[in-house]
Amino acid sequence: MKKLFISAFIAVSMFTSISCDKDTVEITPIGYTEAGFFSSEQEFDWAARGVYMKIGIYFAFQGDPNRVIAALFMLPDDDLTTRNGVFAEENFVGLNGANDRVSRFYNASYQAIQRANTLLEKLEERGDVYTVNPDLKNWHKGEALFLRSYVNFMLWNVFGTAPVVNNRIKVVEEANALGNSAGTQLLDQAITDLAEAATLLPESWPSTLLNQPTLGRVTKNSALGLRAKALVFRATVTGSAADYTSAITDINNITGRTLMDNYGKNFDAAFENNSESLFEYQANRSIGNANAFLPPDDFAAIGEISHYVGYYNQMPSWVGDRFHVATEDLYNAYPAGDPRVSHIFVDAPSFTGTTPNIVKYVKNGAWLPGNIPPAGNGLNANNPRILRYAEALLLKAEAIAMSGGDLNEAIALINEVRERARNSTSDGTPAAEPADRALGADKQTVIDWIFEERRLELAFEHGTRWFDLRRRHLAADPALKIDLTTHDFRSVQVGTDFEEHNLFFPLPNGDVQQLPLLDQNDGY
Repeated sequence: MKKLFISAFIAVSMFTSISCDKDTVEITPIGYTEAGFFSSEQEFDWAARGVYMKIGIYFAFQGDPNRVIAALFMLPDDDLTTRNGVFAEENFVGLNGANDRVSRFYNASYQAIQRANTLLEKLEERGDVYTVNPDLKNWHKGEALFLRSYVNFMLWNVFGTAPVVNNRIKVVEEANALGNSAGTQLLDQAITDLAEAATLLPESWPSTLLNQPTLGRVTKNSALGLRAKALVFRATVTGSAADYTSAITDINNITGRTLMDNYGKNFDAAFENNSESLFEYQANRSIGNANAFLPPDDFAAIGEISHYVGYYNQMPSWVGDRFHVATEDLYNAYPAGDPRVSHIFVDAPSFTGTTPNIVKYVKNGAWLPGNIPPAGNGLNANNPRILRYAEALLLKAEAIAMSGGDLNEAIALINEVRERARNSTSDGTPAAEPADRALGADKQTVIDWIFEERRLELAFEHGTRWFDLRRRHLAADPALKIDLTTHDFRSVQVGTDFEEHNLFFPLPNGDVQQLPLLDQNDGY
């Protein structure tokens, strides 16, 4: 089990004016204030860790499966379904700006961006405090740019037109000036920021810094990998050959990363932050009395920072029939004998939606004390793997195929992923499947193989399948284009009804009503 990554201190994200009692206004504050903070490397490091902590809300439980934000990224695809029709994201019926997950994802995202922007501002104002570890100033700036980019990438894939915020918001007038982004502006910002982050972040961190472990902090490889992904996503909708070429260059510049010898180790708590990892959230138990009903940064050490996967194995027991199950269509997509199946599905899975059938992240999870299955709240300290080298290889294959490169080189990258899959048996004896793809295939066949492999290799990794379906509907090139209005989402729910406007989820009603320049996405 890894040590706690995130500091108990959370950097203040926004400061507002309040009325003051003139008799008490001069009293010396108890604890930190902005005026006295950011005065040491340690305080800047706390602020940097606070940005990581905010994205933990994407993976948190917060007391009710109906509040788990991950449903926004997972349930719209054709790999997951639910027996209970309470999730509007699954069948798109009733999806609107009053949706709790929509609002909480949006708010948490912009709070993370505000923290990143505050850190960037203070680095400019007070960066002369870095006297013991001078390189740390650049590393902190790189972290802020990377995490802001990750959030912008997520915002584009969920909302498409959410505001681009590059500066710390201090007054209401600045908030009122925020409006909808257009096209790929959120991706554009991420790509720009990640290019700079890659020049600032270290290739690796020392094991400890400022008397704290550094496990899981982002590196140059993280920035290169995420930038390549954002470039490929942007190229999908713009058709830019230059973006595909840049993505290939970024992936080629990743160093020291290799596929793990066994697929299952990527979802085993004993092998977190391994040689295949490019970015993963550091889930764990809070250092105090963790409360699964609170967001990760509520009350410092009390908020829960675990990775909730109880929507796979019906935990806690009172979730009833609101758990998520794999579709039979996904299961049947794996060739018979593919060793990945045993790392993803229960033995002899049922697809009626009445019993859990997924073990990914669960099979070798690190269940927190007092929460051993099937008891407790299903709090898991197994890191969600956000970006892996296997995906980088498949992104490179896609970029090669789409930019007119050597198709056999692209096929070889697919086969590298499939070879590792064959070697992922329990005893290490290679299986016959999945067999290598044959060289000499045409472009359309190679593209189809790439997206099939992405589906099989990256199943149930946060947002991957839905984001792929979404971008392919928006694709400029016919080789990528699909039509989601006629797509079978394989939901057991009656009345799944995808319409064109569902590509862009509704913005929260509260923000649309309060910000004069922010318009609701079409169709809502």
